[in-house]
Amino acid sequence: MRKPKLFELDLVRAVAIAAVLLIHATASATVDIPFTSRAQVLYDVVNKLSYFAVFLFILLSGVVLFYSYMDNWKLSSILTFYRKRLQYILIPYLIWSFFYYLFYPAITPDWGVELDWMKFLSDIRWGDTSYHLYFMIIIMQFYLVFPLLVTIAKYWGLFRRYLWVFGVLIQVGAYLFHTYVHPIDHRVTLFPTYIGLFCIGGSIGMYYSGFIMWLNRNVWWVTAATVALGSIFTGLSILGRHGIVYSQHLFELLFNLYAVGVAASFIWIGRHLLETSPRLSGMLSSMGANSFGIYFIHPALLYVWMSYVVASPMSFQYHGVVVGGLLVIFTIPWLIVAILKRVPGSWILFGK
Repeated sequence: MRKPKLFELDLVRAVAIAAVLLIHATASATVDIPFTSRAQVLYDVVNKLSYFAVFLFILLSGVVLFYSYMDNWKLSSILTFYRKRLQYILIPYLIWSFFYYLFYPAITPDWGVELDWMKFLSDIRWGDTSYHLYFMIIIMQFYLVFPLLVTIAKYWGLFRRYLWVFGVLIQVGAYLFHTYVHPIDHRVTLFPTYIGLFCIGGSIGMYYSGFIMWLNRNVWWVTAATVALGSIFTGLSILGRHGIVYSQHLFELLFNLYAVGVAASFIWIGRHLLETSPRLSGMLSSMGANSFGIYFIHPALLYVWMSYVVASPMSFQYHGVVVGGLLVIFTIPWLIVAILKRVPGSWILFGK
């Protein structure tokens, strides 16, 4: 029997995609404006506080997959699972990769489009046709390993109970190997870098009712700790840009704990909004439900905006350009996806 949908997760996805948009919209301002400017510090704070976005999406994927598949999982489910991922994830990725492979040269003066299939095939291995597509490589790796993880969890109770511990140990091990043994090429695009978050999400998904009961009792200190972790992480990130050295181990720990705290806090907030603010929760649910398409589209619109709407970083108009770009990528991709999703076959662009 199919389990009820967790509508609060669409609200959490809205938070995650909003964080992605904030990161990309403010990225140029963090380097264009002189470090001595108070405005630069503000942009840096907004940018760094939003860094949880990718980690949050990965954790949510773990929640959804284990929540949806665990109870009814059979070995015969593997082929159906892979068919859906091929249809709704890989195909849109290939289409958007090809779009961006042509888009940036086409719209950049003196660049010019040159169709080199070998280069394109090389680029799509790591999501290199656009800066945001590396996430697709990460998530497809988790789709590859998920059937193995859920099968073990289904038939081995100890592994099921301590899935999150297994994931954290693998992630820590990969980090220590990269730090002390041998640097791992393309580390930020490989699943061991994030498997702890995915498995924490998986444990939440398998024991969701119990997690919600625990969260209802502990949400206030969880949220307070999340705010503290985010503030410390952001402060250290900004100090690091000014040459102040701190432990990379501390940075990694704060970054991961911050993302987990954001997930827990906004799951509770999402459930609360569904009960108390139907209009706001409906709007956020729409944004979350369309987040995959917004993710694919927004870099193209931001690139066009930043290419043709230009102001000196030292001028007041520059802030208008940044805010305008943010408004463009918050509204137009959302509208485009919401409209096109009504068209049969839109899954080929935006998945499902």
